[in-house]
Amino acid sequence: MPLHLGTNPLPAIHMRHRYSRLLILIATVLACNGESGTTAPPEPPPPPPPAPVLLRDIVIPRLPSPYYHFEYDTGGRVRTLSFASEFFTYEVLYENDRISEMRNITLATGTRLVYVYDDVGRVGAVKYIDSNGVIFTVLFFSYDGPRLTGIERDRRVDGGFLIDKTVALSYFADGNLRELTEHRPAIEGHQDETTTVDHFEQYDDKINVDGFSLIHDEFFDHKVLLPGVQLQKSNPARQTHTGDGTNYSVDFSYTYDGRNRPLTKTGALTFSNGPDAGKTFPTSSAFSYFD
Repeated sequence: MPLHLGTNPLPAIHMRHRYSRLLILIATVLACNGESGTTAPPEPPPPPPPAPVLLRDIVIPRLPSPYYHFEYDTGGRVRTLSFASEFFTYEVLYENDRISEMRNITLATGTRLVYVYDDVGRVGAVKYIDSNGVIFTVLFFSYDGPRLTGIERDRRVDGGFLIDKTVALSYFADGNLRELTEHRPAIEGHQDETTTVDHFEQYDDKINVDGFSLIHDEFFDHKVLLPGVQLQKSNPARQTHTGDGTNYSVDFSYTYDGRNRPLTKTGALTFSNGPDAGKTFPTSSAFSYFD
């Protein structure tokens, strides 16, 4: 019979003195490794990764419903995405397992969102291209490792492009978003200079599914998917919005299913300035999934 040391088979040794010397050698090696004559059991295999969360709908009262809707291919990748009851619907195309572009297929504009990747495979820029092949907006993304830390939006004007919005993001040590700061420079005839800050805190330990919407805060702007980017791993109990314009805070509560996915998100929004200062209004969102 062959003799095994670990997983390396050795040929049978029939000569007694050679066999004895081999046993002594094995015992010496085991002793040097702190073993008592029997090998330690193998390490258990790592647990399987959690099942992917396939968000189906986000429904927000008094807004077009569903506000977001997702469809997936057999591999769990987003195939189509619609916004505001199909006000915008996008077909998501892939190349080499990465998003190559998102095509707006609802309106007859032929708008395409074309992706450009950096050297380590992160989305470095997204170009908005019209049906004539003209780039009219470009988003630039900056990172600290996998964390998204900045967005710059450039709009086409006569003679070139100008920056009309920047976003800076900072995080807690656990990877949850701490602050999102949005700055809009003054552009004559278009917008005044404004800066706002959203601060998030008191995160739970459950699954977040709507963090992507934090960088899609304009109804008429396009929704851009950022694969691999996670702004919020879990769900904040409080959001505080300060800066130019209306200031407010929101206290959130959630219900969850058996897999720690949120089913409902309810909030009490309290204005802290302006004519409605001190008034509180309810907010809510409902979530559904493909199982």
